[in-house]
Amino acid sequence: MNFSGKLIKVAATATLMASLACTNAFGLYAANTTASVNFRQTAGGSIISTLPKGTQIAVIDNNGDWFRIAVNGMTGYVSGEYIKGTPDCDFSLGTATVTCESSVNLRAEPNTDSEVLSSVSNGSTVAVLGVKNDWYKVQVGDTVGYMFTPYVYVNGRMASQTSRSDSSDAEAKRNQVLDYAASFLGTPYVYGGSSPSGFDCSGFTSYVYKNTVRSIPRTATSQRNALTNVSMDELKPADLVFFGSGGSISHVGIYVGNGKFIHSPHTGSVVKYDTLWSGNYNRRFVSGARVIFD
Repeated sequence: MNFSGKLIKVAATATLMASLACTNAFGLYAANTTASVNFRQTAGGSIISTLPKGTQIAVIDNNGDWFRIAVNGMTGYVSGEYIKGTPDCDFSLGTATVTCESSVNLRAEPNTDSEVLSSVSNGSTVAVLGVKNDWYKVQVGDTVGYMFTPYVYVNGRMASQTSRSDSSDAEAKRNQVLDYAASFLGTPYVYGGSSPSGFDCSGFTSYVYKNTVRSIPRTATSQRNALTNVSMDELKPADLVFFGSGGSISHVGIYVGNGKFIHSPHTGSVVKYDTLWSGNYNRRFVSGARVIFD
């Protein structure tokens, strides 16, 4: 089945800005950039990449000054000054490419707790039908479901121009985090510690990230709340992994790949590697969280 001509139909609404008078059931607005504009992780935050003039985007939300958008398989923010809605209210995200290490889950609803409809392999082509929060609504064959946006690259032209360099940069950042974390192997656990003389669990993760990629909150709960959560089967190296019980977070580490993570576990122990795929940590796993996006 060929989805290259698939359109997202959007209906006009008088409650929106005139330049963005189009929306569908998922709050998706048809728009494009009127000039080269910085694409940021948060409103006014760190720059992910620069979008060329004329880039097609999906606007998820806006507060007048900053627009939350989806483009090239990622969600982020751009200045509303450089965004204009499409005049005909028809917006085609068309086909997209799944980009992951091996496969990614297609879920019934836009969350990691919902039913897994199928597993979609790296390089597969999907049709993008909408956006909801950090998930794309996609069609794979005859199945419609939701896929986490970092694994879906929309618009082949954009992907070929930007995703290779962005992906390479992301891989370098992940390696930087993992190499730096490994340099503290054997460092003793110290309650409340957040320096090379001794770490507690979140003191270790916050220190590693602060000195490599960017600062993240100090405590494990705050780290999870501030970042984009991912499931165990969506983990990538350098993602954070959280553990706990009854909905509360009590521990955090850094995923290194192949079912392993590095952490500062408890009093009497040291920074070390442990396994995620079996045993106590597997049973206590709550979620992962992404700091570095492709």
